[in-house]
Amino acid sequence: MTWNEVLRPVHPSEVVGNEQFVLDAAEWDKTGNYPAALLFVGSPGTGKTSAANAISRTLLGDAYNDMNVMWTNASDDRGISHIREEVKNFARLSGIGTKRKIVVLDEADGLTNQAQDAMRGIMEKYAQKVLFILTANYADKIRPAIKSRCTVYTFHRVSAEQGASHLTRLTESCGVPTDWEPYYGDVVEYHGGDLRAAVASLERIPKTADAIKQFTIKHQEDDWWDFTVKNKWNELRENLLDILHSTGDRLSFMNNFHRNIRKQFDRDADTTFAIMAVWGDMMKYVYEWPGSGESYVEVLVAQLKEKIEVKET
Repeated sequence: MTWNEVLRPVHPSEVVGNEQFVLDAAEWDKTGNYPAALLFVGSPGTGKTSAANAISRTLLGDAYNDMNVMWTNASDDRGISHIREEVKNFARLSGIGTKRKIVVLDEADGLTNQAQDAMRGIMEKYAQKVLFILTANYADKIRPAIKSRCTVYTFHRVSAEQGASHLTRLTESCGVPTDWEPYYGDVVEYHGGDLRAAVASLERIPKTADAIKQFTIKHQEDDWWDFTVKNKWNELRENLLDILHSTGDRLSFMNNFHRNIRKQFDRDADTTFAIMAVWGDMMKYVYEWPGSGESYVEVLVAQLKEKIEVKET
């Protein structure tokens, strides 16, 4: 099992970063009155799938098995035939040892409009027998008729403090050095509040006391500004590539870059706004970029070079 799987919550109280969901889930567990359907919205790494897993295990208890819970990634099985054949056939059968089964549609915003229309009818017909849990990165891609049938929760990236509390479980569960614990907040901040990316990065590094300190080194993050305002574009390229390799993926890199851009408004607001505009343009492609992470960063630098005119100081 990966470390993210080891740390995945099995109870809603272990979910990090959405206090309202945790409070509501505790009430559902107490009363047995769960919503007709749930929709979890938020960017990757914010705990949507983990929350779905926790609710499923809490509601079903010992009845949690393949007969009573269906997990499907809607971005892979996105067509109407999958909904009508697989999901509907599962929903119409009664649960075994439970009054209500569960269907989890991960990345439901990947479903076609026709598939969502079919899904709406199934959700309406089998709401008493099935709890439907949908996750989505983009709320505006979910049809209004489905949203209206769901209790909606928006998940956000966690704070350094929240994330650090979650990462302390690594010491016991994964045998990491206790020397890592003072730096967990830095790791979460380094990854822009993306807990999944933070855990994956920690799993990759050597399990030595000093290895985690790479996430607390700030000089690379400070250097990029000087390279930009002094038109040292190749140095900027090398600097940002180093940061990409440290963070591990494009999304974490871009969230980290955004955090550092925001620190510069007091130094030079006009230049900072221009950099932010380039960041925004490139962020549109962070999930769909067809090339390597290195090519993504190099195009980012090329955009900065083309659009930002800064005089030598």
